[in-house]
Formats: sequence, structure tokens, C-alpha cells
Amino acid sequence: MYVDVVEWVELPHTLGMSQYADGGMLASKPYVASGRYIQKMSNYCRHCRYHPGKSTSADACPFTTLYWDFLQRHNARFRRHPRTALQWRNLDRLSRSEKRDIRDQADEIRQRH
Repeated sequence: MYVDVVEWVELPHTLGMSQYADGGMLASKPYVASGRYIQKMSNYCRHCRYHPGKSTSADACPFTTLYWDFLQRHNARFRRHPRTALQWRNLDRLSRSEKRDIRDQADEIRQRH
């Protein structure tokens, strides 16, 4: 909780930003993160069995897999957004087979959970 906001402001803003739950009314872009970003910004990955830099394989980080899958699924909506251009340039570096493998693994994660 932030010191300078009250609960009725903080929760909707944080939830809206983190989940893009309001369709972009409060935040100008979706806040999606890969496992590497989570690793960099927290200590959650320290004892995790998954590798934050991998998006496919048995030890791939589910956050990384779902991050790349999100970018693929929402390509048309966000590709031209100026604040997300770097993300899509990075997606373009992946081969067709890598993108297909990511989609397949993301589908497995969603079915499992």
C-alpha cells in the first residue's frame, strides 16, 4: 500500500494496471512480465525450479511462456503501441517453430491450471 493514496484509489489502479482489467482506461499499456523481469525485480525466483530465461521445455518458467504467448495473441492490438514496440521487436526475433512451441506450451499451462 502506498502512503500517499487511499485504498479506494490504490486497489483499482494497481489491479487495472497489473491485469489490464479495465481495457486500458487507467493504464496506457498492459503490464505483462516475463520470468526474467520477475527475477530481476524480486526474489521470487531464487528457489524456483523453473528457469526464467526459458519459454519452452520442462523447466521453462510459466510466466515467460505466457508472456510470449500473450504477445503473440495480442499482436494486432498492441504492435503499434509506442510503449510496447520493443516487446514486439523481440517477438519478431523468434522463429515460427519457437512461436508455435510457445503457443503449445502455453495451452498446456492453461489446461493444467
